[in-house]
Amino acid sequence: MVSAKKERRSYGQACNIARTLDLVGERWTLLLLRELATGPRSYGELEESLPGIGTNLLAARLKRLEADGLVERERAPGMRRRRIYRLTDRGRMIEPVLIEMVRFGIRSSLSGGPSDYSRPAWSVLSSRAVFRSDLAAGLDERYEFHVGDEVFHLGVSGGRPDNGPGSAPDAVVVAQMSDDTFNRVQNGELRMAQGIWTGEIKVLEGHGAALDRCEQIFGG
Repeated sequence: MVSAKKERRSYGQACNIARTLDLVGERWTLLLLRELATGPRSYGELEESLPGIGTNLLAARLKRLEADGLVERERAPGMRRRRIYRLTDRGRMIEPVLIEMVRFGIRSSLSGGPSDYSRPAWSVLSSRAVFRSDLAAGLDERYEFHVGDEVFHLGVSGGRPDNGPGSAPDAVVVAQMSDDTFNRVQNGELRMAQGIWTGEIKVLEGHGAALDRCEQIFGG
């Protein structure tokens, strides 16, 4: 069997941009790293969140990322046979590049079609691109979101973004909404306060004023 590293095509250039592209420049690889940047994921979860990749290609990409030390596989807590994938410390070094790609997309006004696939939890990573450190100064709090079937949180700690998958035990507010409502909030079509007033956003715990702060800090 040919190893993942020997199968790789190389630009053959003594340039760090080219060498980085040798590692992560293949189709789907950066999107796979984006998924894992939002938190550990099982193979099935990765396949579901990357429609169109195909199971054989997904397996090949994961194998290569493991061989390169960017991704590691481990047993899921409490489940003997289930394995999850997570970024290694080396893999997390790509996160600033992904965030700058988000900023480039925002500043270039890039847009897709209405049928494009979207995951609300992508905001765990992408919201760092619009983080307002001036408005976050002195704050230490987290905001939990239940959007469709996904749960994630945004927050501030020590003046820096503190975002992640799953719930936050110390969340100052817990809000629930549909995927469509969250997308409208993200696109600036709906304000949090307006969504609470219309009933599209439900505050399960805490106070809606905290959502206003979240919107200002991560709303660009």
